[in-house]
Amino acid sequence: MCSSDGLQQVLPHLSAVVIESVQWSVEGVVLRTRSRTSSARCPHCEERSRRVHARYERRLADAPLGGVPVVIVLLIRRFKCLAAGCPAVTFAEQIPGLTGPHARYTPILRGQ
Repeated sequence: MCSSDGLQQVLPHLSAVVIESVQWSVEGVVLRTRSRTSSARCPHCEERSRRVHARYERRLADAPLGGVPVVIVLLIRRFKCLAAGCPAVTFAEQIPGLTGPHARYTPILRGQ
């Protein structure tokens, strides 16, 4: 088994996440990941928040490796926006270059 650092050399679009585990399943290769940062920026007011409101898992289909499908299971945090007057009470973190609102595919897979 190769290390997380070795995987990130092969998959540079995952540099913003920590790969917690790699598993083989009927889906293919499943990478369990989480963000490297401790905070996120509100998409409405741009204020940073560290106050986590909730967590959930998001599944993203990624480009195959050697013909084997890859699924990224990403632990997403919902943050509470603490800015007075901001219309966003909570917001989900986004990983630059990897996720977008409601996306189910990585940018690399969408580009193929």
